[in-house]
Amino acid sequence: MTSHLPSDAMLASYASGTETPGIGLLVRTHLAIAPQTANRLHVMEDVGGQMLQQTAPAPMADDALSRTLAALDMPDASPAPRPNVGTVPEPLVQVLGKPLEELDWQFRLPGLHEYVLEGFSEGEEVSLLRARPGAGMLQHTHHGEEITLILAGEMTDGDTVLRRGDVSEADDHHDHRPRITGTEMCYCLVVMTGKVHFTGPFSRALNLFT
Repeated sequence: MTSHLPSDAMLASYASGTETPGIGLLVRTHLAIAPQTANRLHVMEDVGGQMLQQTAPAPMADDALSRTLAALDMPDASPAPRPNVGTVPEPLVQVLGKPLEELDWQFRLPGLHEYVLEGFSEGEEVSLLRARPGAGMLQHTHHGEEITLILAGEMTDGDTVLRRGDVSEADDHHDHRPRITGTEMCYCLVVMTGKVHFTGPFSRALNLFT
């Protein structure tokens, strides 16, 4: 069971079809790993459909928003069974077209490699990260958003531990240094807008090259 799910805003954009291509891929991949999120998504789609079917606007109750959000957090009485998927769920397999070991991984830091996916919106970078246990990112913040889906392994970001199916959302309010914990190789799908801004005492010089 995943414990860090996509935000309501992300799911709402997906339900309404206004998400970016990269976020769409990330949500579909997350749903393949964590089908319990589909319960929240269905509620959003139902609410949106009912609103479209209304022929005349009706007064909204003061607690309508809070009741809807509470409903999204209620567990389904009959949750969907967890599908038997490998490290790379089907939505991502269709995009990659080849096994992980055949990708052209690029060295980024000791223990950390990246594979950039092509064909997404301008201003949106979609990539896979492969990191060994003990590896860590440089201290940084963002000029935009960074959405990370854990496909395998374990990542610790501050006091937060992220495992398979978990989603992390960071922006310019987050100054962090994620590191790979656990005992297995960590694979992540990352969707990023804007540039990374390094904030560590020695890594700040790298901002000249980003």
